[in-house]
Amino acid sequence: MRTRRAVVIATAVSTVLLASYAIAWAQVTPVRERGTDFSASYVAALLIRSGDGAELYDQHAEHARHLTLLPPGTVINLPFITPPTTALLALPLTVLDPGTAFRVWSLAELILLALAVWTAIRAAPWPRHVGGAPRAATCLVALAAGGTYAFLLLGQFDGLAALGLAAAYAAWRRGQPGAAGFWMALAFAATKPHLAVGLGIWLIARRDWRAVAGAAAGAAAVAVVSLALVGPSGVGGFVSALGFAAGNTPGTSTLGISGLIASWLGSGAIAMVTGIVGSLLALAACGVLGTRSRGRPGALEASLAGAVALSLVASPHLLPHDLVILAPAFAWCSARAATAESGSWPGLVAIRVIAAWAVLGVLTLVDTGNAAPAPPGRLVPLALLGIGVAALVIPGSPDRAGNPGRVALAQSGGGRGAGGSTA
Repeated sequence: MRTRRAVVIATAVSTVLLASYAIAWAQVTPVRERGTDFSASYVAALLIRSGDGAELYDQHAEHARHLTLLPPGTVINLPFITPPTTALLALPLTVLDPGTAFRVWSLAELILLALAVWTAIRAAPWPRHVGGAPRAATCLVALAAGGTYAFLLLGQFDGLAALGLAAAYAAWRRGQPGAAGFWMALAFAATKPHLAVGLGIWLIARRDWRAVAGAAAGAAAVAVVSLALVGPSGVGGFVSALGFAAGNTPGTSTLGISGLIASWLGSGAIAMVTGIVGSLLALAACGVLGTRSRGRPGALEASLAGAVALSLVASPHLLPHDLVILAPAFAWCSARAATAESGSWPGLVAIRVIAAWAVLGVLTLVDTGNAAPAPPGRLVPLALLGIGVAALVIPGSPDRAGNPGRVALAQSGGGRGAGGSTA
């Protein structure tokens, strides 16, 4: 009875939230469609299609082309600052008008996000007594988080990054660390490499060399494609654009440690140094999580989730829509929490995981569009740091789910552990 009631409540609340996001998405105006974050990649794709890939990071050329899609007199500040591969991903949609392309892309990304969450759910170590209904409810709760609102309205690329992360987790569960490193690096390098610095540190700290080799292959594949698209000058332009992006977005509107500090102390030298130090500490914590998870398959879920949260909060350019990357992590942590309980779902541990996800979702909605430079400042960074601290203090649990006959190598090096899915 408790499980049925929990499933109904979770499904109802998630459905209402997702419906409200869909209504807001449907009300996006034609002008706004052509001025979303996706439109920057759409314009970059037009440059590639016309053979002007070398001008991809020429902000004057990009801006002039963008203005041709908008009504006369429109003011817009939306430079192209993502890797050349995001323009390649948008290239097929240039056969559509900008508004239709935005609609198709945002729906496609939402589908990718749902696929990412379901991939994590299928690969995660659910105990046998937790049936399909709680897993489906977990999927809906993951998708209904606050970050999905901005993610859908802006046509962002985080769904692909989330899918790469989920595919990596599933590969680790199957005992395929090389594939895990490849999918994680490929997805982030092609879309949001600045969000994955901590994950790279976590990977190296694990000394999982097959995963490191796979990650190097994934990053190299993106580099080769980028060179082919825009040439060395275009790649140099991308590197320059990273610095441009840091000054183009108000620090108080970002959700990393630097945004937290800027929202309290402003943009002075003290705030900058404090933000850098805080970010370096978060990255160091990623290394600690990686080291401690080596040889402990039962620690994979908490360790990887904590590393994702800390990698995000260490980024100087974290925005609300990027938080959907944590959706697969919520899914696999929910499964791991269920293995700690023998009674009806959800038990106390699972409720804590769901409550933490709900708090992060509420804080994300509060921080969305908020750049007020005054206490309490940005709240999301505090939640992300809390997730990281929780991962540091939670001990790894034995991998009790699944058929012992299907136990697989969870990582290379010295550790052996359980893998595979019971789904």
